[in-house]
Amino acid sequence: MSDHMSDHMSHSDAHRAAALTPDAEMVEPLRFRIRNVRIDGQGDVVKVQGGGSHQLGFDVLHDCSMCGNAVNQVIVGLAGQDRAQASVWNGKQRSGGDLKVVNAGTDVEALAEDNPGPAEWASVLCDLVVPDEPGVYSVRARYAQAYQGRLMTAEGRAIPQPEYEDVLGWWKVDRPEGPGPESTIGTIVVES
Repeated sequence: MSDHMSDHMSHSDAHRAAALTPDAEMVEPLRFRIRNVRIDGQGDVVKVQGGGSHQLGFDVLHDCSMCGNAVNQVIVGLAGQDRAQASVWNGKQRSGGDLKVVNAGTDVEALAEDNPGPAEWASVLCDLVVPDEPGVYSVRARYAQAYQGRLMTAEGRAIPQPEYEDVLGWWKVDRPEGPGPESTIGTIVVES
């Protein structure tokens, strides 16, 4: 949501306002912001014929001073699913900066961004799989701190990376129903 929105709006009011506000941002308080969501190269709401794989792209600004030296991730998936489908950003406190290998030489080694300066917007891409059943599917995002995740920036995608299963399990770690409506960054409508 945009900085100009008041903090006292309810989540549903704020989401409705965000959906109607150009350049709206989704915010994970004190951790990251997301803007410029594109599904299949279009906007943040698309209608598709049948399910299957769809490309999700967006800009993320991770700026988490409270995260200390933790390795942080941004994960994405569909509302109502048990796990996230993809990890798209992996790094230290602030997005941008140079690529590095974190936890080098251990079984939780991963590629990450490490930015000692001000946080910078980073563009990421991944694929999400939508069921064939007609319906409206909310695309959501949340944070994780699972030691390793993928870095799906252009620079990161140039280096082969596995999808780390542990990070996908953070989808419900402290949210039994998974990320809520306030975490929605896009919508895929599967038409019959």
